[in-house]
Amino acid sequence: MKGLCVYVDGGKGHYVPAKAVMEALNEMGVETHLEEFFSYLDIKWIGKINKFYWRSMLRMPGLERKLSKHNDADSNGMELAVNMARKLCTKKLLSRLDEFRPDFIFATHPYASTILPEMLFSAGINIPVYYFATDVFSAPVATICAKLRRFYIATEEGKERVLKMGQKPDTVVLSPFPLQKSVAEGEKLSKEEARHKLGLNPSLFTLQLNLGGEGIGSLSLLKNLLKADKPMQIVILGGMDKKGTAHINEIIRNADAKNTKVSVPGFVSNVNEYLAASDIVAGRAGINTIVEAMYAHRPFLITELVYTVLPSAEYIVSHKVGWNTSDNPEEATDIVLDAFAHPEKLEEMESAFNSIPIEYSAEKLTSMIISDAASLERS
Repeated sequence: MKGLCVYVDGGKGHYVPAKAVMEALNEMGVETHLEEFFSYLDIKWIGKINKFYWRSMLRMPGLERKLSKHNDADSNGMELAVNMARKLCTKKLLSRLDEFRPDFIFATHPYASTILPEMLFSAGINIPVYYFATDVFSAPVATICAKLRRFYIATEEGKERVLKMGQKPDTVVLSPFPLQKSVAEGEKLSKEEARHKLGLNPSLFTLQLNLGGEGIGSLSLLKNLLKADKPMQIVILGGMDKKGTAHINEIIRNADAKNTKVSVPGFVSNVNEYLAASDIVAGRAGINTIVEAMYAHRPFLITELVYTVLPSAEYIVSHKVGWNTSDNPEEATDIVLDAFAHPEKLEEMESAFNSIPIEYSAEKLTSMIISDAASLERS
């Protein structure tokens, strides 16, 4: 049996789960390739436009929410994309399938999960396509596709939403979230052990400010905390370029804070250690970061919010494992300073984390895919 995992290059939210499943499949003896959707169909130019648009919207979260809400209500957009892909990319798809013919396709983005099964159907090729809803608590309207073999989603709330949106009931399956290996299999460390290992002060209150895979995020909370200058440490993670890192370092120098220590590791592979070291994780509400924080029992402070993650904000607030302060840096600052002054409030949140009914396992999701694909081969 052979598999193909497809993602879209636009942040890490779609890439990380696809990579986690690809790695699990290969470890289980299923030869699996990982492909970026636009590159796979040889339309990189469209991928560059898509990435440029997304990065632009990340800089304007308020505008992004309005535009994405409008686009999500318009089902014609995906229909046009499917028709264009049939005309422009069918020949390339058939060529790629001749090179490596998978027994199934696993996708983590609606472009791949909706366009590929329609193209395969039109070409008369019977390869099942499985989709994992990376938004976890919901999914865009564009993901609704009658030709999907299975629509996997990790929460009951998300399952109910996509059923109401019109996804065929016999395709929707509650599944584990495929955590990246470094988080799922990383050494379990106490806060003090993790801080010592990372070269941080073991006894200082620690805030992780996460700017996401694109390294684009508001620095208002950082500026406010530097101004407050409390004895704490701030660790800034994210896919920052040299210009972004230089800008952050300039903010730190200009603030001239005496008590607040700031380090800027940027993009890291040992996410589990930084989670273990943190008292609070703050930043844009990226799904991977939120789910990984919940897995590590670290409260999440949302400072910015994109449209697809609105249900995630509702979830962490309703389950009392975090706060939504999107577009309100003063409120975010007050919450961090209150937690700094009253650390017992964070300890009281532990029982709330224990009640979250999400299962985490790339291996279990992978086993579900293999089992279903094998049943099709036998039938």
